[in-house]
Amino acid sequence: MYYQQTEQSMQIGQQLLTFARQAFAPLAHDVADSAITLHLFPRSALDGNAPQLEGYSWQGERAFYPASVVKVAYLAAAQAALREGRMAAHAELTRAMTDMILWSSNNATNYVIDMLSGTTGDTLLPANEMKQWLERRQGVNLFFRDLGWPQAGNINICQKLMDDDRYGREKIFVTLDGKNNHNQLNTDFVARLLSEICTGAFLDPSISASAATLLKRPLDPQLRSMPHYQVDGFLGERLPQDLQYYSKAGWNGWTGDKLASYNRHDSAHFLIPENHCRAYRAITVVVFSHGKAVSEDTTFLPRIGEALFELLAQY
Repeated sequence: MYYQQTEQSMQIGQQLLTFARQAFAPLAHDVADSAITLHLFPRSALDGNAPQLEGYSWQGERAFYPASVVKVAYLAAAQAALREGRMAAHAELTRAMTDMILWSSNNATNYVIDMLSGTTGDTLLPANEMKQWLERRQGVNLFFRDLGWPQAGNINICQKLMDDDRYGREKIFVTLDGKNNHNQLNTDFVARLLSEICTGAFLDPSISASAATLLKRPLDPQLRSMPHYQVDGFLGERLPQDLQYYSKAGWNGWTGDKLASYNRHDSAHFLIPENHCRAYRAITVVVFSHGKAVSEDTTFLPRIGEALFELLAQY
């Protein structure tokens, strides 16, 4: 395992899970339909006296439909493709990557996917062209599997993001051979990806820095009040305004597709002031939850974020 599960990280994780159960109780939400992964960065590691990373995972290997959290993976793949010369930079691509993360635009995401895969979507294709199209749309999956991460074993990152149902080749692709071929991620994978991006460890520092710049999300009240900003109603809502905060959330209600409906997720990385927590300088937290009640509730993720921040003050 790339992080160390210590007695302290286990204690923090179990306390947070206990609080999550309490937050879910009024919603009659089965906690088995959720997952949590934590990464904790010890201050003492800077002096070489402790593990570089501690962690905790509860159901972190379980695959969920990730909704818009998958956009972190598309961002990382796009930044790598730009750095390696597999994709050319241009103003519309920059605008799309920004809007994909900052405002969670599905249209922007689909533009990025087209650029990454060299494909377009929707209309039906003859069998031989469809075969080539399917192979190209697997490119991001191959990119992450080539990294050799165990956490990437059950992921699927090949589908566009839709505001309702799919049509034409996109519909065929998502139920290919009668199977569920929707995007799938687990909290362990997202936590590793977000942690590496935000600490400069993903592939090389320049790729990490480019992605982290887009993921940084000021907790400014004016920005938070804007639609689709994904702080209010998510982990960052009740956190102090002056935190350095990076995040990407995902939410959907009924989409017309029962395999991809009713989810509320968030992934966040934030720096912790030393006067608040002596043990840790930063934390990554990823929470996935599936179900109609949690998808409609805007209070449980802010409560979990607040509880985690208060919990860290004990260490």
